[in-house]
Amino acid sequence: MSPSNAETLVVHIQSTRQALAVQATLAGETHKYTVSEQRKIPAKMKAIYRFLNPRPSLLVLWDRIYDFFAYLFGGTNMKAIKQSDIHTLLAEVGQELYSPIQAWIEQASAIEFVLAEECLFYPLDAIYYQGHPLFLDKPITYSLHGHSDTSVRVSDQWKGVLIADETSDPEQAVLSVKTLFPSSIYFDNLEVYPEDLQNITAADFVLISGHGGPDDGDGIDLEHIPIRPETLVHMDPKLVYFDSCQLGINRGFLRSLHRSGTLYYVAPILSNESGNSSTKTIEQFFGALYKGESPAYALFAARKTLYEYYTAQGDDFWEVMVRAFPFRVYRLN
Repeated sequence: MSPSNAETLVVHIQSTRQALAVQATLAGETHKYTVSEQRKIPAKMKAIYRFLNPRPSLLVLWDRIYDFFAYLFGGTNMKAIKQSDIHTLLAEVGQELYSPIQAWIEQASAIEFVLAEECLFYPLDAIYYQGHPLFLDKPITYSLHGHSDTSVRVSDQWKGVLIADETSDPEQAVLSVKTLFPSSIYFDNLEVYPEDLQNITAADFVLISGHGGPDDGDGIDLEHIPIRPETLVHMDPKLVYFDSCQLGINRGFLRSLHRSGTLYYVAPILSNESGNSSTKTIEQFFGALYKGESPAYALFAARKTLYEYYTAQGDDFWEVMVRAFPFRVYRLN
């Protein structure tokens, strides 16, 4: 395995019961391998996801963590589990998944995970690679439909549709994006109605900050209009960014935006903060796009910066991850 040109490493992952089938491709070469049922990687992925995700409440979260750690570690007392245990789990899963393709990860300029839908919640870029989360190492995208080399050229002439709920965007990060893309249309949550969006026949991107959910029937419930998978497709946006809890694993939006031709979808797979880290993510992501960076690199730079910032601030590992990690870039077409 020694491709000479740096390019995207494409990693297909499918789950069969507790086994994982992995197919990695780089520079025209392919390597296939299986992680056996005995390693319980899907269950461990679920435990990691539930450790990271603070919704619906910390009490329920810790109950769920207890259930999974009890299953994984043979009834370990939850009171005895420290943050070092999650580090161990992240490292163990990383060893199983990434050691067979370590050389390719080193050589690749970026990584794209192509997932079967049952693997949608897998936080693959949070898994440890050489002692730290993989998202600190490379720009990473996700796909449900196979790898594409489609790219997007961003210009300050881009027209965006910007909508913000004050409770989810208290620091007005969405409004700040209008200064970068002045052709954009901005709506406060309280002032936008169905006909306002229906009358916008084209937009280069959509940025909405509101409260959302992961289920197929969920979306963003604004004051006068629900944002659902079909709401935006008539605008034919190239990029959609939702600052809304767990919409990064909402199959309804992923399917609808893929069918309508949207190129990129960016949203958190966890419950994310209102303001603070979400403000910084919006500002840094769209600032990087404005400077000509790709969506994958823009999020890579933002998350790496936030991880370093909150670590230096003294946050513990869980706090750092739920602030720096939540967002995911999908390449849809």
